[in-house]
Amino acid sequence: MARKRSAPRPARSKQPGSRRAALRLWAMPTLIIAGLFAGAIGWQALTAHRHTTQVGGPYSLIDSANHPTTQARFAGRQTLIYFGYTHCLDVCPLTLATVAQAYTLLPPGTQRPVPLFITLDPERDRPEDIGVYTRRFSPEIIGLTGTAAQIDAVAKAFHVTSHVTVDPMAGHDRGDEGMGDYRIDHSSVLYLMDGQNHLQAILPADSSPATVAHNLAPYLAKR
Repeated sequence: MARKRSAPRPARSKQPGSRRAALRLWAMPTLIIAGLFAGAIGWQALTAHRHTTQVGGPYSLIDSANHPTTQARFAGRQTLIYFGYTHCLDVCPLTLATVAQAYTLLPPGTQRPVPLFITLDPERDRPEDIGVYTRRFSPEIIGLTGTAAQIDAVAKAFHVTSHVTVDPMAGHDRGDEGMGDYRIDHSSVLYLMDGQNHLQAILPADSSPATVAHNLAPYLAKR
């Protein structure tokens, strides 16, 4: 008896594959952005296997009194460095307020690190502006700015990631010219440097004052 020929199988639709490809194309920019601006936990994981000498380095900046400032100014003193900008609406003011409060909770008899706030927005953050800004949180915080080249160099040394988002229409109703209003999305961590400007620890910036104080305490020297 002759065998019956099986009916030909219908060709598989390519739509699921196309959908998956489209989804990958849509998701890729999102994943890149998420990775670029990972929070403190992600940044700590990223740097966990790097030798500490790879994060940080010499810098040459300008303080709020318009005085040239390098790492040599803080020789022998620990520094706690945070990168941000004065037009930041949320993360930066919250972090500086947290640091100021954390310093009141540090163990007595220990030497506090010098808190430094380095701007990522030298175009708008002039020396006097950054001085007014940091004093709102604590007179201990030293604000530093500089030329675009100086800021780029120190941000690169500390592996700071940032991205400028521009609103081209902002200010047009006032007849302002230029690039309009913009915000800077940036990595947000605290760098604890020793008295020779070598990295001791990278601390999460999105912590409570009590947690920041607790994380700092083991690294502090006695007075």
